[in-house]
Amino acid sequence: MTLAPTFGDTPPDFGRQIVWLKVFFFLILSVLLLRLWYLQVISGEEYRQKSEKNHTSLSEIPTQRGLILDRQGQVLVENQINYDLYVTPNEVTQPQELSSQIARLIGRDPGELNKKFASLAKKQKHNAHLWLSGLTRADLVSLRTRHYELEGVTIQINSVRRPTKENFAPHIIGFLGEISPKQLGEEPYLGLKQGALVGQSGVEQSLESQLHGQKGQRLTTVDSHGRILEELKVDYPQPGHNIRLTLDSRLQRVAQSLLAEKAGAIVVMDPRNFEILALASSPTFNLHDFVGGISAERWKSLTEDPFRPMENRAVGGQYPPGSTFKIAVALTALNEGVITPETAFHCGGAVFLGASRFGCWARGGHGTVNLKRSLKESCDVYYYEVGRRLGVDRLANGVRRYFGLGRTLGVDLKAERAGLVPDQVWKQRRFGKPWNFGETLPVSIGQGYLLTTPLQVAQFTAVAANGGTLYRPHLVKEIVDYEGRLVRRVEPEAINHMDLRPDYFQSVRKSLDAVVNEAGGTGRRGQIPGVRVSGKTGTSQVISLDRYQIYSRGGTLPWKYREHAWFTAYAPSENPEVVVTVLLEHAGGGGANSAPLAAKLLHAYFNASVDTNLMPPYQVQPDKPTGWRGEL
Repeated sequence: MTLAPTFGDTPPDFGRQIVWLKVFFFLILSVLLLRLWYLQVISGEEYRQKSEKNHTSLSEIPTQRGLILDRQGQVLVENQINYDLYVTPNEVTQPQELSSQIARLIGRDPGELNKKFASLAKKQKHNAHLWLSGLTRADLVSLRTRHYELEGVTIQINSVRRPTKENFAPHIIGFLGEISPKQLGEEPYLGLKQGALVGQSGVEQSLESQLHGQKGQRLTTVDSHGRILEELKVDYPQPGHNIRLTLDSRLQRVAQSLLAEKAGAIVVMDPRNFEILALASSPTFNLHDFVGGISAERWKSLTEDPFRPMENRAVGGQYPPGSTFKIAVALTALNEGVITPETAFHCGGAVFLGASRFGCWARGGHGTVNLKRSLKESCDVYYYEVGRRLGVDRLANGVRRYFGLGRTLGVDLKAERAGLVPDQVWKQRRFGKPWNFGETLPVSIGQGYLLTTPLQVAQFTAVAANGGTLYRPHLVKEIVDYEGRLVRRVEPEAINHMDLRPDYFQSVRKSLDAVVNEAGGTGRRGQIPGVRVSGKTGTSQVISLDRYQIYSRGGTLPWKYREHAWFTAYAPSENPEVVVTVLLEHAGGGGANSAPLAAKLLHAYFNASVDTNLMPPYQVQPDKPTGWRGEL
């Protein structure tokens, strides 16, 4: 008889199933608990940050760099919208794949992209670095459509600097480049990040703190795809200040055209306040090469060019000033009481110091020479005698104090160099040898160890023109904010005033007038119709006379051994309002080569409607032939 199971009995198989079911649920619960523990404890911080990132986003709002304008208010450099691709290296897990993907989207070389990424990855990996600049709108659309797949990549709308005039004043305006690690910790770059574009030359560099402005920030709520849900906070950007320069665009164009195919510099300055009206240096470069970033090949060609197109010769080129320096020597000697305008010396063609002969450019000599004739005919012997009486230390101290030589005066360009005014202490420190008395004589005529910049020659010319006041030369006229409110107006800053008898000053000025306007003057090719010009020629040797004679015996003198040609002038003679200084490297005589260029520029200054390219040659023929050194 079979008994039916009762209600409370459990079949053996079913009991085992319950046990396994409990084990199964226990395992699932354990896995879930372990996963929860891992997410909260081990990876909690990471996911917390990702969660925050998914919910809030802090982005920069680019600012506008200040404009650079000329003295009439014409814009010289403007801002243009630019689309740039940035990458944060530590957010990229597969660089080669990312490079290939971007290359497919915008038609670039994946190898070049990967190479650039590798160089960026060597920098601070947690910062965003500029990867590609100057993207087109088509590039922008392609990247935006796949942006969610491009890890570590952001697209920023920036502005690039674009000159408004072709090949205009590149050494003055300057160019932008990515901030260097050294600059990051310096004024005026504090607060800027790696990848920022800052001025690397010219006014763009020297006035960086005024020009760059301040970026804004936007805090938003976004979803996991980066779509903005809500704007939480906005700090609007502050545009940079606009800079109005003292530069006269018309005169700058004339100066640059006069230097075409030449190596040299031209400085045009107002002697009444030392405002710089034009500052040209040649050879030169094109600022448009730097728009959106210069190529490595082009940069290499510029920096390795033996003619140094990147150098601002007007403020940074250092040359013996030749006989233009006689202006400074004469004024210093008069001020020191060493000579008077009537003091005369005999020039027989040379002076002798022991066994050494110091010749005058006029081999036959000038005869009896006073101050006026010494400047008009540029007699070397006269200034040898003045140098003997002054001594190198008094001469050096005088030209440093009265004319700002041997130091920088702060012309709003970091390319400015100090030149060199030698004295006894300098030679002992430099060579460990005492000064020889015979070394004073070449310095007295602008040779020897003496070095000046074209700007410094313009400085002592302007001091002679205005009656003895040395101002700080400047390129900036005023600074205004983006709403047009005046931030700062640059006023003339007097550094020193030469307390010289007015009649002595007048004697020097009459002598400089004679250089250009009287028979026998070495600068007669500096004349222009309708305006009386005063000036001084100069021809500075770059090798010794002995070496010169060796090379010249072999025929044509190599270009690099030829003399530099100087002419410095002011006008009108009776009431000066403009100074023009011209330097031509290795061009020969200053009177024959530099004076005609100065004449053209002065003619352009006083005749605004004249097309200087069609100007007749107003040069006056010299009264007599010159020696091997040309007109001094």
